[in-house]
Amino acid sequence: MTKSAARRPVLSLRELNRAMLARQLLLGRANIGVVPAIERLAALQAQWSPSPYIALWSRLVDFRREKLWSAIERHEVIRARLMRGTLHLVSARDFYAYAVATQDLQRGAWNRLQIGNGVDPKKVAALAIAFARKPRPKEEVLEHVQARIGGALGGPFSWLVWRFVSAHADLVTAPPGGHWEYGGTDAPYVAASHWIARGERPPEEDALETLVRRCLAAFGPATLADIAQFAGQVPPRVRPTLERLAPKLRTFSDQEGRLLYDLPRAVRPGADVPAPVRFLPRYDELLISYKHRDRVIAPAHRRAVYTKNAIVEAVFTVDGFAAGTWGLVRTKGEAILRVAPFARVPPRERAAVEAEGRDLLSFLAPDATMMGVRFA
Repeated sequence: MTKSAARRPVLSLRELNRAMLARQLLLGRANIGVVPAIERLAALQAQWSPSPYIALWSRLVDFRREKLWSAIERHEVIRARLMRGTLHLVSARDFYAYAVATQDLQRGAWNRLQIGNGVDPKKVAALAIAFARKPRPKEEVLEHVQARIGGALGGPFSWLVWRFVSAHADLVTAPPGGHWEYGGTDAPYVAASHWIARGERPPEEDALETLVRRCLAAFGPATLADIAQFAGQVPPRVRPTLERLAPKLRTFSDQEGRLLYDLPRAVRPGADVPAPVRFLPRYDELLISYKHRDRVIAPAHRRAVYTKNAIVEAVFTVDGFAAGTWGLVRTKGEAILRVAPFARVPPRERAAVEAEGRDLLSFLAPDATMMGVRFA
């Protein structure tokens, strides 16, 4: 251990857990709007259509679906493929910084294939942006671009071709009916420059700084590997930004000796602060954004959450840590919340799980005439 490492305060696992819960609005529901909430959380996973709704319900006072719909309809909340190439909801203010920080490295890789076929990325972007002034199906955007560049656009995988076009044109998904409530991948696309009232692509250095700061605010204290995991980038791309910011940051060590960075005024509650039972949706960003996930879930329980087919199961927390998985079962007029604990849940905590579960059922299935929480 170096002298500087020896001088750094050491944060216990429970202290890291409580800091995470505080940043993620899981120590108590926050009475703030949807847009500031999404910015404080950095981003919301949107791979599974119910996820953003459940994530916000678990974190905000009196959350209703209409609050998110309204923000989406006003174009204050944007859905796009960003961190780790997956669908996220982010604020319009953060979109361009995230796009530069997460997509531009991929742009370079995709460019090599297309430029070899004689494709000019700038021309592709201009064509797609001009065509997608209003929401258009993906197939129509591709056909329009192909027809005007002589059919050179292509490659072994159609999804890579689409990523190339959408990343260069900053295409975002426009929700049918003003909002997303159901699954599906057929949402139309529109160029962000026509969808977002203000904003433009920042320089890469500024974009990466925004990403690092948002990540630390939402998930810190965090390691370089954690930040890279959140961004879906290799650590060497993030390291220069983190090192440039380091003099303005606080540093800690975890119990394994790893170097942690944090914003100097960020909240770090004590290890003994009570943590209420909470239900998190599938793919909740909290379950994905850390390289080192001990502060979220014990290693022995991860196999039940992170499946081989890349599904990240919905979990509930007890005392701040993932304590089991859950799922909603609907039949005609009935809604059952099936809860599968990883281990025995003590009576008091079991009662809290049941109470929070019933509230979640009222949110998820308000039309059900019968509902209940069942433990596996």
